[in-house]
Amino acid sequence: MRMVTLEKHFVEYVLDNCPARTEEAVMARFGISYNTLRKLEAGSPIRSSLATRLKERVRDEGLSV
Repeated sequence: MRMVTLEKHFVEYVLDNCPARTEEAVMARFGISYNTLRKLEAGSPIRSSLATRLKERVRDEGLSV
């Protein structure tokens, strides 16, 4: 399983645009778990497939990643 660490500007965007720090809010907005949000915040790596899915969701909002 390949793991990646996302760019700082991207993580900041996700953290700044998270409506609430609850499992439900994070899942509804970005399609990730609260645990994944915590990993991003800590700068920890996540699965590359998860990173791809998250980047696609954010790209759909208009942020170039």
